[in-house]
Amino acid sequence: MGLFDLFSTDNENAAAGMKIAGLNKGYEQASGLFGQGRDAATTQYNQALTPFQQLFTQGGQGAAAYGDAAGVNGPEGMARATANFQATPGFQSGLNMGLDSIDRRAASRGMLGSGNTNLDTVKFATDYGNQQFGNYVNRLSPYLSQQQGAAQGLAGVNTGLGNLLNTSYGNQGQIGYQTQAGIGNANAAAELAKDQTGMNVLGAGFKAADLGMKAFGMFG
Repeated sequence: MGLFDLFSTDNENAAAGMKIAGLNKGYEQASGLFGQGRDAATTQYNQALTPFQQLFTQGGQGAAAYGDAAGVNGPEGMARATANFQATPGFQSGLNMGLDSIDRRAASRGMLGSGNTNLDTVKFATDYGNQQFGNYVNRLSPYLSQQQGAAQGLAGVNTGLGNLLNTSYGNQGQIGYQTQAGIGNANAAAELAKDQTGMNVLGAGFKAADLGMKAFGMFG
């Protein structure tokens, strides 16, 4: 290896090293920015999930109460439904008002203890209970659609976040691939340049030898 060949090789290695360092630095910066973007997006998506989660939880409670009232959860569910229904605001006061009205009317006619009054009391309590229970079930039915809508909202937000993360990682992976390809090209170019330098030196040697031979022939 000649002196020119040595200097050329050092320059080629230095140039390749600078290019590789630049590629790695660029990927490092891009990777950091991709990570910051994903973190920020995840935070925002999680904030968007919060109201949907609250609606879903509330809707699930209402849907469970609806299932109890509809009898799909068995005797234990019906027992819960009865207790919840009787605890609804206005139920007991409305029942008491109706019964008091019957008693006052019967008392005004001197029939407070009669069988007819008792029948009227039972009929009123039954009709009132059936009507109010139907109203109770109707008030629960919107929770079914609320839970469904909230579930769709949760799915939409999670799907959006998943798509965003997939795109982000895919783009980062593409940059990573391009970085590695660039590093490979830089190393390959350095090796090819070494070979070319060697060929140039060898060619120069041949030319010098040829000139020497010609010169020797001229003076021989």
